[in-house]
Amino acid sequence: MGLSLFPWALTLLGLLPLWFFPRQENLYPGVLFLLAALILAATASLYARAPLSSRVRFFWVLGISSVAVQGALLASDELAQLPDGLVVTASVAGLAAPALFLAALFVLLRGEGSGLMSVQGEGVLPQSALQALAPGLEALSRVRPVTLLLLHTHPDQPGAALLGFLRKPDLVFELKPGHFLVVLQGSGPEGAQVVFRRIRQNLAIRAYAVLPLQGALGQALRQLEGELAHYYLTHH
Repeated sequence: MGLSLFPWALTLLGLLPLWFFPRQENLYPGVLFLLAALILAATASLYARAPLSSRVRFFWVLGISSVAVQGALLASDELAQLPDGLVVTASVAGLAAPALFLAALFVLLRGEGSGLMSVQGEGVLPQSALQALAPGLEALSRVRPVTLLLLHTHPDQPGAALLGFLRKPDLVFELKPGHFLVVLQGSGPEGAQVVFRRIRQNLAIRAYAVLPLQGALGQALRQLEGELAHYYLTHH
């Protein structure tokens, strides 16, 4: 939330001189610079929710925000009578943007763009990996469906047997022996039911629960575990 508000704070800072210096009579092209600054701030705020690593999001948001500040300062310069020093500040803000974009590109090229990309193909993941990937999964759920499927099997059931029924982007986490969390990327509850029927036809499933990821992953997992605990209380 703080990162998404950051571009708006910087843009307002760039417009602050309008309250302290005399206004110009001519509104053109100041209004165009102002509109561009607001659009850039909105774009940076959206990038703060992109399903990428926190470092990439930070550099992208800061880079776009620096261009938004430049537009805001140029708007202030056209709409008010500002000292020359503030115009130089706008130029410096514009120069910072390419460096920030290059930093984001460097992180992406190192394979850190998405916490999910780096674990595909590594088989069943431990619970510690779930905690590390939680921010990326939560960000991904804001732009595409992510569904959680919690499965209880026999304690001796290997988690690798689940991989044959999943697509490549889907992930399997072993919470403890016989307890697995399947993360379906790009599938809603209906798709999860199809996957579960495929698994149940081939493996012995003691209990299961399905929930779309909306918000914090830890809270969703507690809700799933609560549903299964209620199932055991009422059916055993």
